[in-house]
Amino acid sequence: MSIHHINIIRYRDSQTTDVEEFVAVEEPLQINLNGKPSTITMRTPGEDDELTLGFLFTEGLIQSISD
Repeated sequence: MSIHHINIIRYRDSQTTDVEEFVAVEEPLQINLNGKPSTITMRTPGEDDELTLGFLFTEGLIQSISD
């Protein structure tokens, strides 16, 4: 999973504090079939091959991993 660090100002009980927070990154993934765009999905980067295979299988576009 891709995580980024960001600096924020936390406000609590009329006090401010500079802190570093961690946030997950979400980016688009375009899936092409036979060289043509099929869909774009948002995902946390990493494991893109597995995500694509799972998507194609659940959408009924492939029947097995050999497809």
